[in-house]
Formats: sequence, C-alpha cells, structure tokens
Amino acid sequence: MNLGEQVLSALVAALKDLYPNIEVENTKNKLSTVLSEYYIHRVELGEVHPDLEDKILLFISAKKLEGLSSITLDNYLMELNVFADIVKK
Repeated sequence: MNLGEQVLSALVAALKDLYPNIEVENTKNKLSTVLSEYYIHRVELGEVHPDLEDKILLFISAKKLEGLSSITLDNYLMELNVFADIVKK
C-alpha cells in the first residue's frame, strides 16, 4: 500500500467514525480523486522543517541589510526561534 492509499484509508476511517451513516465507497472515490492530484510524502517528526534555522538566519541577514536596528533584529531572532521551537513539536 503506497502513502496515498494509506492516507485515503485513514481519512475514510476517520470520516466513518465521525459520520457512521456515510457512504464509504462514494466518499473513498471522491477523496481518491482529490488526493490523486497531490504528491504525498511522509515526514518524520524530527524533520518537519530541517532548514528552518537556515531560513531564519537568512531572514535576519536580509533585515540587517535593510538597516533595521540591532534591537529589532534581536527581537525578530527571539520570536522566530520561539516559533521554530513550537513548529518542531
């Protein structure tokens, strides 16, 4: 079973739990049509955004070039690091 089929099965099972009278085959066919337009890639919890730290530093560098004060840059860095910690959880 590929990832698309796994996601489809999980979605149909969840919908069946929420709506016991749902037409399973009809729902599965419609979801399959929607999911067929997407590439599905499983992401491990530790690798949610592996380059997030690099992007934060790039953002800070760009803002420094724009002439923002060091206090503003420090605040941006602090806020973005808090954000990164939350996203990784």
